[in-house]
Amino acid sequence: MLGFVISTIIFSLAAYFLNRHLDAQGIESTGSRKIIVLTAATLISIGAGWVVDKIDGDAELHQKDSSIADVMNSGDPVKMAKLLTVVN
Repeated sequence: MLGFVISTIIFSLAAYFLNRHLDAQGIESTGSRKIIVLTAATLISIGAGWVVDKIDGDAELHQKDSSIADVMNSGDPVKMAKLLTVVN
């Protein structure tokens, strides 16, 4: 959850500062510029969220999950239901 909050804040800040930088460069506000700012701010926010998850330790939580093939081969209907409903 912390990664989501941080990445949302970083997205807003990145979009604001990228727009300011492009305004200072004299680049006019067109659709292409908006797409570039959106893409760059999205990539920056994804990176920030990833860094927060790495620091917080959330990135390693799903490494111990069973694979879909293991669950299907086990034949356990409870595990299959949990897999389908994304409940661990």
